Amino acid sequence: MKIVDALSSAQEKLIAANVNSVRLDSELLLCHVLDQDRTWLLAHNQDQMTPEQLEKYESLIEKRAKHVPVVHLTNKREFYGIELFINDNVLTPRVETEKMVEFAIKHAPKGGRLIDVGTGSGAIAIAIAVHRPDLEIWATEYSPEALAVAHKNIVANKIDVTLQQADLFEGIAGSFDTVVCNLPYLADDADLMPEVQKEPGVALFGGPDGLDIYRRFLAQLPNHLNPGGQLFTECDPWQQTALIAEAKAIGLKPIEEGYFILSFKLN
Repeated sequence: MKIVDALSSAQEKLIAANVNSVRLDSELLLCHVLDQDRTWLLAHNQDQMTPEQLEKYESLIEKRAKHVPVVHLTNKREFYGIELFINDNVLTPRVETEKMVEFAIKHAPKGGRLIDVGTGSGAIAIAIAVHRPDLEIWATEYSPEALAVAHKNIVANKIDVTLQQADLFEGIAGSFDTVVCNLPYLADDADLMPEVQKEPGVALFGGPDGLDIYRRFLAQLPNHLNPGGQLFTECDPWQQTALIAEAKAIGLKPIEEGYFILSFKLN
């Protein structure tokens, strides 16, 4: 079967299954099978696929039609210019989170200590480390399965991050100039898309209003953030007012508000 015909057939199946991003998803999965990029795909759409390639591709399309996320099928995700291994044990890094990385790269004091609390895949810590090799960077993660993914990504990207299994700051010695975190913040009754439902609940849900884990985090933070230190974090826009109030109660002053990203400074 020609590439163009395989794509057409795949897209018909995905449309019937009410999958979003039909064209993009079908092309990304075929690029994965053929180990090529989308530019190559466009230039070679009349090429014939081998039976083995077609069988593998059709298998992936069947899984995508069941709303398995593309990233769980390819195990690849680009985030802030780095490539990450991703599976269903970690939250897929979002584009919105790149703004947090941008803030930290820009504002973390030279030669300072930075910690990424609840690192998941390691995306935030790794992206910062690539651009700020002057920093001493730590990362914590509670889930052993997620910790293994973070370790794999740290090794693959050949960067220096001290990774430790911990519930938030548990067992972490000393304090830091910069703290970054993207903790679970969805309300327990959140209505999720089918693809999001296949991500680990431990990385998504944060209690009735989504902020329970953030409250535990903020209670521990003063013991680990240096005076004048900064916090960069993420939450849903509708939660920002409540999170800012919780942060102010422990002496954090909001210094910048983005769509999903908040930044604070400790008085």
